Amino acid sequence: MAKKKFLDFTKNFSYTFISNILSLLISVIIAFVIPKLISVEQYGYYQLYIFYTSYVGVSYLGLCDGIYLRIGGRFYDKLDKSLYSTQFRLLGLFEIVVYVFIFCGSLFFMPDVNKHYVIACVCIAAIGLCLRWFITFILQATARIKEYAIIVISERIIYVFTAVPLVLAGYRGFELLVVIDVIAKYISLLIAMFYCRDIIRAKTITLREVMPEIKENISVGFKFMLAQLCDMLIIGIVRFGVQNHWDIATFSKVSVTLTVSNLILTAINAISVVMYPTLRRTSEDKLPYLYRVISMVLVGLAFGALIMYYPVQQILNAWLPQYKESMRYAAILFPICIYQSKMSLLVNTYYKTLRLENLLMKCNMVALALSAVCTAVATLILNSVTAAIFSILVVLVFRCILCEIMLAKHISITVKKDIIIELVMTVIFIVCNWFWGLVGMIVYAGCYILYLIIKRSDIAETFNFIKDMR
Repeated sequence: MAKKKFLDFTKNFSYTFISNILSLLISVIIAFVIPKLISVEQYGYYQLYIFYTSYVGVSYLGLCDGIYLRIGGRFYDKLDKSLYSTQFRLLGLFEIVVYVFIFCGSLFFMPDVNKHYVIACVCIAAIGLCLRWFITFILQATARIKEYAIIVISERIIYVFTAVPLVLAGYRGFELLVVIDVIAKYISLLIAMFYCRDIIRAKTITLREVMPEIKENISVGFKFMLAQLCDMLIIGIVRFGVQNHWDIATFSKVSVTLTVSNLILTAINAISVVMYPTLRRTSEDKLPYLYRVISMVLVGLAFGALIMYYPVQQILNAWLPQYKESMRYAAILFPICIYQSKMSLLVNTYYKTLRLENLLMKCNMVALALSAVCTAVATLILNSVTAAIFSILVVLVFRCILCEIMLAKHISITVKKDIIIELVMTVIFIVCNWFWGLVGMIVYAGCYILYLIIKRSDIAETFNFIKDMR
């Protein structure tokens, strides 16, 4: 039975891994080609569209999250198709009303023509995104990972093979790039609807029958949605602060650095998609041991990957000289990949598996309040972009540690030693790469070898676990 679970996990992981590697390669092309060829200001508006679009999930009020949490680990064929077909249609109508209202409101409160164009495109994209999320959440929860992976990668492929040639041909605006992104999202929605056509075509039921289900899904999912919103706002509030306090060019430069950092998270997120339905089907007594094993693999590999920071920085400086000043901030932002990966892959997944979304929401709200204070200090008092960037790292590290300590109490594990070691490695990385350049890379590599020596017993235990599962 354990071997079958391992084989299923490996199979599903291979789908998402390939999908995320392709997505990573495409994101690299987009992240490095588009800012190379269009102006800093135009790229700033493009990033503003991406930034606003990341928050549109708030509009479904936790409905999709509730479905995801409640059916996690079930089998797709056992679902009541009529129940979800009715919710899908009602969600579509609700999203249309919400975003028509937002668009009309922007006509009065958005004097900047370019920003108004961005809002209009966000509203159009949001409707398709929310409907696609409804379907992909069902696919993820029921472990139909292959279909989910195809839907995700289709959007990226369509975009890169349309937008990049357009830019290479001489287009230097942001407007068409945004339109292409909207079209790609709707095509991927059609693909999602095809894979779940039995749900889409299913006979609808009455409002009286479906409303109790909708209320329950929103009741369960709203807290998790708020937790996710707070998660995004931890960085988002800093970006809002940069946007409002400085010009669009500064916002563009900060966004480039964050984009480069987020590229590293793309491949890692592949595992979290597979882990949730797998863990829901795993007995709770095995969860503590699995946590230690996965944490060792994730953190160990992440700290090792950071050795490549210096050569990556030099390549980016040569390729994007107009962003050279902002690339220095990557020495501060790259370590967040470790803590964000840990949150996405481990902490969030365990909180969902153990149905601790209320506790997750509270932890994220505390971190969000800290982020607001740090942003106000960095922008209004210190007037420093560097301080604003550094505040992102401080808050994300604090949030990860807080969530991990809370989780450790529920699954009876000890994490204090690992937290201290990870903090020391993070500080060493920042100091080495902020001040010393090539010498810093060598010093950090030496510290990483020492880290592996200290963790050698945990590494051996991890290898034995993987060997036994095969």
